[in-house]
Amino acid sequence: MSNIKKDVCDNCIIYDGLFGLEINSKGLCNFCEDPNHVNPNWRKVRIDNPTRQKRLMEWNEIIRTLQDKNGQNEYSCVIGYSGGKDSTALIDTFINEYNLKPFLVTINTGFMTDIAKDNIRKSLDKMNLSKDHIFVEDAIPTFIKLYRHLFLNHLSAEKALAADVCHTCTDLIHTVIVKEAIKKKIDYVFIGFSPDQIARYFFKTPKKDTYNDGLPRPQEFKKEINNEDLKWYLNENTNIDILPQVIYPYHVIEYDENEIINRIEAKGLIDKGKGDPVLTNCHVIKAAMYYDFYRYGAIFYAVQYAELVRQKDNDIEREKARKYYLRLMSRIGKNIKNDNFDSEGYENFLKKIGITKDIIFKIIENQRKNDPNLKKILKNIDVISNKRLK
Repeated sequence: MSNIKKDVCDNCIIYDGLFGLEINSKGLCNFCEDPNHVNPNWRKVRIDNPTRQKRLMEWNEIIRTLQDKNGQNEYSCVIGYSGGKDSTALIDTFINEYNLKPFLVTINTGFMTDIAKDNIRKSLDKMNLSKDHIFVEDAIPTFIKLYRHLFLNHLSAEKALAADVCHTCTDLIHTVIVKEAIKKKIDYVFIGFSPDQIARYFFKTPKKDTYNDGLPRPQEFKKEINNEDLKWYLNENTNIDILPQVIYPYHVIEYDENEIINRIEAKGLIDKGKGDPVLTNCHVIKAAMYYDFYRYGAIFYAVQYAELVRQKDNDIEREKARKYYLRLMSRIGKNIKNDNFDSEGYENFLKKIGITKDIIFKIIENQRKNDPNLKKILKNIDVISNKRLK
């Protein structure tokens, strides 16, 4: 390949062959060329300013209402707490800016990183919120069954396993959080999704979708679970009216990643460098990223990183972000290739769900050999892992 630059979008960081995406003769990827382009892993979502401002006004009204009712109930809301930088900063905002008391819910799927757990312990201790937090761990057997099913039955030629796992798992996590809110009769659940995480929902999940997302899926998976598993899901008789409203504040309020990191580190909520999503994301996604790297020649988060690049206000900031995320993707790819990307967590994950590396690679090879994009897949594995994305 004589000119790597032409294989990477000039406007973001999508590279040729990523999940079937292409770079055109003008140097633009499908998303930058066509705002309406849809890929199984991502769809470019444009939120116009009037819509964003309308939702921001709605958000401000929600906060005012909660503040007016402050003290009437023990808790104003529920916040899903993962131990990452965004949810940590959101808790800090509620406590110190809004003067509201949240109930914090962490769902341990069985594969949380030690760093995420340490972040949670440190933040709870620093903010004196340990008594206002619940660590749900009894659902671990259900999550393990779900992961095993997804890893053994992923057949898509384009959709990343990480996307499939993340969406399905997130729905179950959010459902468990929603059920905790129902128990406490709390009307709002806040989730710290970043501004780029808008492909499925913007600002809030309609209650009808909260209901549908809370039912067991995939359909085939329902045959593998029992009543102990079903208790973590909603059932078809759940009254939609009793469901809390699930909201994503960072979709409308100011979001500055550097400010968030600096703030939580300065306050001692998270140790320096421990808020990196690569460190706090669960072992499951990292295991799926291994799969996707060898199956598709892809770094799953590239589609989200690309959206963050596109959202920059000017060319200078966009190019700065572009270089940063290209370096990050190359670093991840090199670590995966050298078996240094959470290799211990990956092996532990496979052991817990009862699958071996050999089984995974046989699945990958069987699907990859019939893929018309095989040459691009192999090329991208080489380019990414050898730090030649630029």
